[in-house]
Amino acid sequence: MTQAVPIVRRRGRPSSTGGAEPGGEVQSLDRAIALLEVLARSDGLSLSELARSAELPTSTVHRLLTTLERRGLVGHDAATGSWMVGVGLFRVGSAYLRIRKLPEIARALLRELSHGVNETVNLSLIDGPHLICVAQVESHAAVRAFFRIGGDLPIHASGGGKAILATMNPEARRAWLGDDQLQRFTEHTHVSRRALQADLAEIAARGYSIDDEEHTPGMRCVAAAVLDEWREPVGAISISAPTVRMPPERIADLGAQVREAAARLTLRYSGR
Repeated sequence: MTQAVPIVRRRGRPSSTGGAEPGGEVQSLDRAIALLEVLARSDGLSLSELARSAELPTSTVHRLLTTLERRGLVGHDAATGSWMVGVGLFRVGSAYLRIRKLPEIARALLRELSHGVNETVNLSLIDGPHLICVAQVESHAAVRAFFRIGGDLPIHASGGGKAILATMNPEARRAWLGDDQLQRFTEHTHVSRRALQADLAEIAARGYSIDDEEHTPGMRCVAAAVLDEWREPVGAISISAPTVRMPPERIADLGAQVREAAARLTLRYSGR
């Protein structure tokens, strides 16, 4: 007589390694996300246009859109037949705005940049007339730039401060700068608004700023601004080094690298 073998039922989720896994739900989720990404890049698409852009059958797209519409993630204009992102998607996305912290988002990127150039890299924010260093990755060189976390620099005489000023609208810039006569720190410091404005125009065209011993003799810095979703500056990434390791012929290369790093951080922070 054959002995009966008891079936042991396990609690919790079924194993993903045993048995057939159709994956239909996962595929549908992936396709729905793809539709949202397509809609996010447009001002509204018809069903056929959306299906063509997503490279999916029209019937599949309609089924997914109906589900997304019930959740408020997409909307449908019956008069034009257009589909667009819904207000529910804004509510989901705005949750990121509440929790995003620039220093945490920037941490890995700052390390990557510092290791690539072997110089000190800083992330700074502005507070009143000062630039505040909020994150830093130090160079391992024997002689290196160092700024205390939480320490401040004047915005008109620092690479990060000038990078931020160059991306501000004129009204905001005037409010930040205050009086016409600016404080002098070295013989290279811009002490008049006219001289500083000329420098800021060059920074805006170039995409990165240069602090050429304007605050500390023997130290140079290149920096680029990090922007939010409204293209307003929220901070700046800078590379700092002694002048002997940042000669004029090296500035263009370091400037291009800090500009690219700031663009990547802007994308991570704001999605643009």
